[in-house]
Amino acid sequence: MHAFPAGQAGQEYGAALCDHSVPNSKITCTDEGRRCMACMLMVGDLLAEQLDPTWRAS
Repeated sequence: MHAFPAGQAGQEYGAALCDHSVPNSKITCTDEGRRCMACMLMVGDLLAEQLDPTWRAS
């Protein structure tokens, strides 16, 4: 399972945060399956930046 940013409607392929590409017809909204560790880390970074702008990775 990958994390896909919103706003890719109308495109033939969706690009996940980890740069993995998938045909839009295969993208579903589910929380089942193996997670992509790279996508999870990037989503965590994005959430941390939005919730606490003083947070930064080291």
